[in-house]
Amino acid sequence: MSNKWICVLRDYIQATCYACSQIRSISGLWLIVAPIYCRLKYGLGARDFTIYQLPRVALREWSQFLQNEPFKRVLASQASVYGRQLADDKHAFYQHCWQHHLPTPQLTCLLCAPDSEQQQGTPLLHSADQLCQFLPDGQYFVKPQRGSHGQHAFAFVRQGAVVITAQGHSRIQSFAHRVFQLVRSGIPMIVQPQLVNHPSIRQLTGSPHLSTIRVVTAMEQGEIRAIGSFFRIINGNNQTDSFCHGSSGNLIAAVDVNEGRLMSTKIVCNKTWPVMAEISQHPLTGITLQNFMLPRWQEVLATVFAAHKTMPFLKTIGWDVAVSADMVWVVEANWRYDIDALQAAHTKGFAAAIKPFYAVRA
Repeated sequence: MSNKWICVLRDYIQATCYACSQIRSISGLWLIVAPIYCRLKYGLGARDFTIYQLPRVALREWSQFLQNEPFKRVLASQASVYGRQLADDKHAFYQHCWQHHLPTPQLTCLLCAPDSEQQQGTPLLHSADQLCQFLPDGQYFVKPQRGSHGQHAFAFVRQGAVVITAQGHSRIQSFAHRVFQLVRSGIPMIVQPQLVNHPSIRQLTGSPHLSTIRVVTAMEQGEIRAIGSFFRIINGNNQTDSFCHGSSGNLIAAVDVNEGRLMSTKIVCNKTWPVMAEISQHPLTGITLQNFMLPRWQEVLATVFAAHKTMPFLKTIGWDVAVSADMVWVVEANWRYDIDALQAAHTKGFAAAIKPFYAVRA
């Protein structure tokens, strides 16, 4: 048996164990075969079955859930090539924001190969020595020019000849050489000043690192509205707020798009398998999550609505937004936003909200 099929079999064993753990009466015994039934009937795999907590969802609602990869293909078929390229390239999006006076974090420099195309108004650094010489002391965040799910993204502090990261202290020269190993492997990197969350969010998470809000907006006949939102909540010593099917250990909370109020918040109990559990308090700070009000919410909505108006070539956009003490920042725009994270946060189908904009199963 190939490794692929071994992994598939392992996934379905895990999903079946999860389904069995949800059996509460004789009438629920059918859940033993529910993961297979869900795959054959609705096309949802073992991990989706688990992360959407489908044993807790009425069977009549299972058809409302969407698969992430097929949904991305639907989004791609409806989005212009220019729109996809603009959203995928973080430097191009940064320039777009500045051209349209949208609040977005300053870009300190772009780390790239020597033969890279010149970028207007952006310092390009092509070597570790240049990075050592150019970068002033301060707190920074580094991420790939094109990337997702927090991969290769990290925070660091420069203090003279020393750099402090989550792994500890190192000399600036050693640090710069490690970063440029990624650049030489074909991963251009963006360096930005590290944003700091609003005091109420920092108090909630107990973390100096950034927790962001994903707001999905949709445009129909020139009108823009918010159709879904979730809040990524950093947990522990994580430097990024990525959820990654729960493997990061971070929390994910459904947000009421009208009020900016947290509804249910979930955490994954086991990082190797996405069994979701409701959580009422932040594990580190003990602060109550239910009904927590995100600060500056009406400003968040106004900001993403204004931003979407500058990108009418995309029907729906998943905005990553950061809220600081005195500002709402547009961090990224995603044309292929993660439908699985949105549905996992809300534990209900998203097709009803998205159907007016895309021809998807409901």
